[in-house]
Amino acid sequence: MKNLLVLLLIFVSTLSFGQEIEGEKLWRTKGVYDSLGNFIERAKIQSFLFSTASGQLYRLSNQDKMNMETGETKVFVYRDTLNLTPLSDNMYKLNDKETLTIHTNDSLTIQFNGFTLPYVKLDLKPDTINLKTLKSELINTPVIESVENIKKYQFTYQDNNLVKVKPLERDSEWESDYKIIDFNGFIIIQGIVSAPKLLTKSEKGKIHFIEIDYRFENKNGAFIIKR
Repeated sequence: MKNLLVLLLIFVSTLSFGQEIEGEKLWRTKGVYDSLGNFIERAKIQSFLFSTASGQLYRLSNQDKMNMETGETKVFVYRDTLNLTPLSDNMYKLNDKETLTIHTNDSLTIQFNGFTLPYVKLDLKPDTINLKTLKSELINTPVIESVENIKKYQFTYQDNNLVKVKPLERDSEWESDYKIIDFNGFIIIQGIVSAPKLLTKSEKGKIHFIEIDYRFENKNGAFIIKR
């Protein structure tokens, strides 16, 4: 019941007629809810939408999967294009299984097989990070991750698509898969069982990001480059 009330508070609003999605904007998911409004913890959905000026949506979904034979876990990236077919003033058909409902100018939901995926708009602009410059600064260079001014790990993103992870307070190290994704001008780093990092700004010695976890509110962070 508590989760249902939270969902209603977030997404129930007075709807205006003929609502449309603002173009050239990035949206992030905030989890998955069942038909009763209960948050599904095990549904680890990391998904983004990019709304175009022509009324289409591009969707990016990230998922890590384990090879049951080798035990190796890799990040997989899925992209698709959603065409909005109007069903009512605020509801659109995406395909045979999905519908989209606009609630406000910065919140929408996608319904799929009885489940609801809420999305919220991020007030950010694309193309703030140059991918080529980013890679020249980040790849094969140790960085300290700082999230909300808390530093726990050193990362080294390597050009073999593996990142070295080293806890700052322990003498250990391991490697895991990662992807750097250019999603319509927004640069996202996705690692294994970790929240996506949406890069927002690069300056001398520091790369700023927003850590986006479907379970929590966004957190501000930065990679501090070690020289």
